[in-house]
Amino acid sequence: MDAQFFDLLSVFSVCSVVNNNYNPPMPLPILPTSSETLVRLFHKTENHWTQHLADEVQLACGSAYCNPKLNKVWDANRLLDGALPEGASPQESFDEVQAYFAQQGSRCLRWQMNPSAPADRVEGFIAHLEKLGFAHRSHDILYLLHMPTSPIPEVANLKIIPARASYKHAQSLAAESAAEWNEPQLIEAAMLHLDDPHFDALLALRDGVAVAMLGVLAVGEIGRIDQVFVSRNSRRQGIGRMMMGRALEICARSLFKHVFVSCDSSNAPAIALYCGLGFNKIGEAVSYYPAG
Repeated sequence: MDAQFFDLLSVFSVCSVVNNNYNPPMPLPILPTSSETLVRLFHKTENHWTQHLADEVQLACGSAYCNPKLNKVWDANRLLDGALPEGASPQESFDEVQAYFAQQGSRCLRWQMNPSAPADRVEGFIAHLEKLGFAHRSHDILYLLHMPTSPIPEVANLKIIPARASYKHAQSLAAESAAEWNEPQLIEAAMLHLDDPHFDALLALRDGVAVAMLGVLAVGEIGRIDQVFVSRNSRRQGIGRMMMGRALEICARSLFKHVFVSCDSSNAPAIALYCGLGFNKIGEAVSYYPAG
């Protein structure tokens, strides 16, 4: 392995105050892979992301994740890997999901199909949801093709620490993010992810105030950057870009072969940021939501 990479590991610490001698992370051992395979790999991280929020039960038509205590949080009450079983009708599968969540005292708020299932096993399911008035929403799946090709500008007076080092600051950012969605339960959901040993979260402080947070979820040789959030009064100042640089350093140290980030398809500024750092869109994750 490149000796310069080991030099990077020996001097880097996410707990240190940011300095003006930052260098872009070294290249990752990224493997050439088809877009279809990459979408399936990203979908694999969805399961791991959700497992820390809710209990999983395998239904005939997919994996159901349910947490009645977070019954207004999409990710904590969802169906993943949805597909019609052999010989089952869309209505039968729909009723199976509805009955399970009702039994748990919740309801399924987010439905996602299995990207590996044959088309005839998912198209009828989707058509049935749309007939019932479900709305769909797309997230772009972005894949790291290469590390940033130029230095990432530093932001003055910014200190980056592990998020677990200050739950108080992490919670303040989670509360601000939840307020933007008008859903208080999202605070607890965000804090639950900090208890996941596979989620390496970072927090940015400026003058003792939390201004940004993100984390990297490790799923084997896959890294997924998530919970990217910059406080409203600190946006458009380069903080998000600098935090992404630190996340990519984590990915470099972890020697991930694949690195993903996802973003709402309508969030043009975030997509531009990610693409400028070496990410490229390779597909979409489409979810279906019940009316209301």
